[in-house]
Amino acid sequence: MKILSRVGVAGATAFVASMAFAAPALAAPAPAPAATAAAGTDCRWKAAETIKIRTAPKTSATAVGQVNKGAKVCVHPPAVTGGKYTACKRTDDRWLKIGTNRYIVGMCVDFTG
Repeated sequence: MKILSRVGVAGATAFVASMAFAAPALAAPAPAPAATAAAGTDCRWKAAETIKIRTAPKTSATAVGQVNKGAKVCVHPPAVTGGKYTACKRTDDRWLKIGTNRYIVGMCVDFTG
């Protein structure tokens, strides 16, 4: 299992899967696999610790929820630079966008690829 700090921002971007599906005529389209739940979304990540979801990529932003340890996380690469934080025994400034105005610290998420 690789931690985001080992793959870096460019590496995290490279993990985004690009897949096209062709549905048979008159059949309902098949649901997208978890790794490509929405365009540009990568769901091959897992929370290494319980982490807060914030409205902006900085610790002073409002916490609007949390991702529990072990939960699957879908991110919208690439990682963004924001305010510095210390989490999961590391200090960094990379944040992962998980939705509109929703960010989590990048150091506490493992790639499960």
